[in-house]
Amino acid sequence: MATTDTWTGHIRALMYGIQFEKNPLDGLDRVLQQVVQAGALSATPTQYLMSIRSALASETSLAELIPQEHSEEAIRRYLEELEHRIQAIVGCDSF
Repeated sequence: MATTDTWTGHIRALMYGIQFEKNPLDGLDRVLQQVVQAGALSATPTQYLMSIRSALASETSLAELIPQEHSEEAIRRYLEELEHRIQAIVGCDSF
C-alpha cells in the first residue's frame, strides 16, 4: 500500500475534478481522462489505483481532503467506481 503522504496527494487530484459536480459520478470520465490517463502528478494508472485502495481502506475522512460539499459516502462511492474503471485499464485486480 502507498504511504499516506503519497495517496492523499493522488486522492486530492482525483477529487479536484469533481469538487463542483452536483453528483461526483458525473465527472468520472473526465477525471479518468484528464488525471489518470494523462498521468497527472507524474503518476501511472497503477499508482492511482493503489492510492485509491489505500484511501478506501483507511479511516481518514476523505471528504475533508479538499474543500468541497460532498458527503463521505459520496466520495467513497466515487472512488470505488473509479477503482473499477482503472482496474479495467490496468488489467489486474490486486497489487
